[in-house]
Amino acid sequence: MISVVIPTRNAEQSLPATLSALVPAVVDGVVREVIVVDCGSSDETRAIADAAGARLVEAAQGRGIQLRAGADAARHD
Repeated sequence: MISVVIPTRNAEQSLPATLSALVPAVVDGVVREVIVVDCGSSDETRAIADAAGARLVEAAQGRGIQLRAGADAARHD
């Protein structure tokens, strides 16, 4: 079982497809949690993540910073 960390910023166009692609792995029990780490989106990114049931974490801008925040919040490998 794994946690998936997705760093985002203004990703409302691509996030739904990204989250949908994870559904089979969630159903199979491979993915236990999805963490969306946002760095100040001004679009609907956070609402999309929330509606999909992903954990939402806020972090400073920068992919490395976001990935670290997601890893720190993860409950699984």
